[in-house]
Amino acid sequence: MPHDKWGTREVADPTSPYHPFPTPFDQIDTQDGFSDQAPDHFSPPYSLQEIDMLALSYEIRQKPDWARKLRDSDIRTKWRAEALGKRNEEAGFAERTGENYSGYDVEEVERPKLTEKMVDYVLDELELHADKLNDPHRIQASCFEGVYESDSLVPKEQLDQLLAHVAELEKNPPFGEPDWHPGSDEQVLDLVHPSLFPLRYGVTPVRQLDADGKVSSNATPPEPRNALHSTSKKYQWLPSDFDVDEQGKVTISSYINNLHPKDHASFYPVLASIFERFVPAFERVLSDLQKPPPRRILIDHDVASAWYGEMPDNMSDEEWDEWEEKKVVQLPEPEPFKRPEVSDDKPAFPLRGRKLQVIVKLANIHLTPEKPEYGGGVWHVEGMQNEEIVASGIYYYDQENIGESRLAYRGTFDDQELPYEQSDVKGVKTVFGIDPDGPCMQYYNSARTCAGRSLFWPNIYQHRVSRFSLADRSKPGHRKILVFFLVDPLKSAAGEVISTARVPYQQREWAERELPHNAQTDKMPVELWNQVLGGVEGLMTYEEAKKIREDLMHERKFLVEENTEKVFERSFSLCEH
Repeated sequence: MPHDKWGTREVADPTSPYHPFPTPFDQIDTQDGFSDQAPDHFSPPYSLQEIDMLALSYEIRQKPDWARKLRDSDIRTKWRAEALGKRNEEAGFAERTGENYSGYDVEEVERPKLTEKMVDYVLDELELHADKLNDPHRIQASCFEGVYESDSLVPKEQLDQLLAHVAELEKNPPFGEPDWHPGSDEQVLDLVHPSLFPLRYGVTPVRQLDADGKVSSNATPPEPRNALHSTSKKYQWLPSDFDVDEQGKVTISSYINNLHPKDHASFYPVLASIFERFVPAFERVLSDLQKPPPRRILIDHDVASAWYGEMPDNMSDEEWDEWEEKKVVQLPEPEPFKRPEVSDDKPAFPLRGRKLQVIVKLANIHLTPEKPEYGGGVWHVEGMQNEEIVASGIYYYDQENIGESRLAYRGTFDDQELPYEQSDVKGVKTVFGIDPDGPCMQYYNSARTCAGRSLFWPNIYQHRVSRFSLADRSKPGHRKILVFFLVDPLKSAAGEVISTARVPYQQREWAERELPHNAQTDKMPVELWNQVLGGVEGLMTYEEAKKIREDLMHERKFLVEENTEKVFERSFSLCEH
């Protein structure tokens, strides 16, 4: 059995039963003076066969009425035959074909088909998925390990309330005009976005956590735990405090940045009730991080050494070259699927009874006959290290005249935990889909995004929105999303992330309304009134906030690119053992 790094991780607080949650911002590269060893939370790579098994399972579960069909022997036999004859090319290899490594031509290596044992494992495991369809939370496994989805998480009553409040935001934008996201060619409309009016280190007044609770502007960015490219030195997205009681009831106890708590007071309980529905899904994501599910295919160095069977003895150089060229990898197989003896639905990391920190985002994508296509996004994780986002949940609550779109996932791994024989290019590529000198990264799968669907995933995966376009290019269309970014609850409990509970309004328009008004102040000249407001520390006008957002986005773009290069796309080297 491969070494289980998860089981050996140190606990930050020896009195805590929980491991520190993994972060996507750990340094790998040595050029910044940090270790080139992968952090303890990086797990070994998945075999391509397990990735394809998960993809097959998801493909079947996307079929209408799949659970009933699974129990129809004729349909099940048909699905089995189709799976055995199919080669999954969607995730693909690392797209480095045509190159030559150590004298081996890797472009001839094809992605292998699933074996009978692999397909039978998937079909048997689907029986367990079918039994969970009656889950009261309506949350199911999605396209890959640790990703969850639901098509019926939010009841119609809450959806109607959400639509009504969003319509009000669209009709009366919070700052008086539509806020088109910079660089989106007026396709992405931000209704509530954390990049507007962010916390500014050294400028924004922050209430201290001591007994005095005094307000000062001396908040400084946390020291990077590992890499300099992981932490913003200027800005932090501001989360809000979401209190979850022991029964799972949610109350939002501090204002949502850029959603006025008085103007939109009736919207707050609607958002709280939707997040309440999200809590069980977030518990599953976090529980998988604390206690990762066992792999379906276990690969260690003993397995890797037996990929090609026994090598004939006493071969000549020519015979060895011929054997080397024609040898076929014997794929590692899963053991037969076994149902868990005990079904434990209790989360390994419960969120009930906790004060959580949550960043809220509301955005629309609008397409028109003149602009019928959305170009998609870039591979990224959410936030920076100083925001400590551990998981994301997105609700595609409204969609009209939009073609199919998907949300794709990929991840990195601990290359020190990759078992292979010396110079075995073919084996590494066939079993793991990894090229010598290619990136330490695997493409996992993609989830279909459709109206009414909610998706949840850990922030250790990079994700990317695919391109999509109007279904009917003669008419406009839109997609509307609500996103909750969950801050690491362990970091929140330790007071490591500043929330709106500690930050007065930074919106000048909001603060102006909070100042006392009387007969004398109402007669105050505009110039004097502006001078009074100008003396209030940390306030920004909307126009000033937009300029700061541009700087934040510029800084973040650079940091994201650096993080992608140094963590997710760092080079794998097929070194000698």
